[in-house]
Amino acid sequence: MNKLSFIKPFIDTNVFDGCVISSITDDSRDVQENSLFVARQGVGSHGKEYIKDAIQKGASCIFTDKELEEELDIPTYYLHDLEDKILGILFRFHGLSEDDFIFHGVTGTNGKTTTAFMAHNFIRGLKRSSVYIGTIGAIINDDFVETKGNTTPGIFEIFQILRSCNFHQKTYIFIEISSHALVQNRLGNLPFWQTILLNIQSDHLDYHKTEADYINAKLSIIDLKNKNPSIIFIDQIQDLIKNFSDDQKEQLSKAQFLSSQNSSAALKYSLEYNPDGNSKINLNFPNLFLDIQASLFLKFNIENYIAAISLISDHISIDELKNVSKNTITLPQGRSEILRLKEGNILIDFAHDHQSIRNILSELVNHHDEIIVVFGCGGDRDKSKRPMMMKAVQDFASKVFFTSDNNRYESFSSIALDAMEGNDHNCAEIIEDRQEAIRSGLQLLNKENILVILGKGHETDMEILGKKIPFNDKDCVLKIVGNEIN
Repeated sequence: MNKLSFIKPFIDTNVFDGCVISSITDDSRDVQENSLFVARQGVGSHGKEYIKDAIQKGASCIFTDKELEEELDIPTYYLHDLEDKILGILFRFHGLSEDDFIFHGVTGTNGKTTTAFMAHNFIRGLKRSSVYIGTIGAIINDDFVETKGNTTPGIFEIFQILRSCNFHQKTYIFIEISSHALVQNRLGNLPFWQTILLNIQSDHLDYHKTEADYINAKLSIIDLKNKNPSIIFIDQIQDLIKNFSDDQKEQLSKAQFLSSQNSSAALKYSLEYNPDGNSKINLNFPNLFLDIQASLFLKFNIENYIAAISLISDHISIDELKNVSKNTITLPQGRSEILRLKEGNILIDFAHDHQSIRNILSELVNHHDEIIVVFGCGGDRDKSKRPMMMKAVQDFASKVFFTSDNNRYESFSSIALDAMEGNDHNCAEIIEDRQEAIRSGLQLLNKENILVILGKGHETDMEILGKKIPFNDKDCVLKIVGNEIN
């Protein structure tokens, strides 16, 4: 189908007359025969540098916001306000309307995946159309769709996903929003019903350079195109606020708070945590006032559960919440995932920074006499957090197996050297082969202790020297023990 007529309203010339346009993209790698290539600013370069590649792959015409130095063999149209028009172009090109969707965004150093996933599951429990987009890919209703791999896809990839949502009813969208995506304005003017900030802990300083810049990135979710004020889980950032600048405090004043401690918060709750059974939760939200119970092993996952409810509280009634809550309390694969083996229990989690590691182990130490940990640090990423990760593990674990975790183009020995700097060498054994490290951990497993495997969670490959080698922690465990789960 030729979609030339779909983009005609955005141009005031006949330059594209005669063109056949079947697809639209801003990534030259995705150009197909008769694509409209949108040459716009990227992270490190502008799309005009890839126009020749796009033409070679079959692009039929070009949109750009940069004047080009040379004439091209295909029609080109200059839009000085291209960024302002992209959202309208994409909605029209894909035959969609803003009114078809209810967008929600979730950011935070930790908990984005779990919170967005739970919110999606709540809506699915009500038999409504819903889409999750984030670290583990995309889930359109109940069907998994693989994405390019970014926590937050670019706006063009998001619309490729939305195009599949032909459900003939309003569709809820839950998007994980990374700090990178916020800084890069990756979502443009996407109209959000509401967004939520879960927490702010030090991370990604290889990209953001300073903690102040990282905090600013996270707080900028408040400034997205939100129909309702962003929700801030204020208890989780309380220690940071005393050092906030006047501008940062001004940003906070535009939001509404979720809290178990602040009596003036718009969204209040109380929690009686029970790690061995049902935890009791009282919600005192503007549209929800009730008592519910949740059975989740770790406290911060119950807090993520509460955050998910707060995000959808405008769309769900008390009776609906009561009806769906017991059936939808599930965690994504690789997030605090418990494997109960005849040898003992294993916890697998995606935690890959010192604070998220500390969050998990500080709870487990209350219930286990001994903790064994298998983990690594990613290569070609923030080196400063490596020794802090090892310190966090050693503060709680009696035995540590340090191993590979996406070494990328960096040598494992260099990564291990960084991790061990200033830390105890006696309780840490360095085993480069991740399967062998997991096997060593399993040999120490018994009914009294717990084996914790951190860093990769749901991931299904290891990235080493530009190659992706199939590997999944859970599959590795089951292969070693013979697929026996109690």
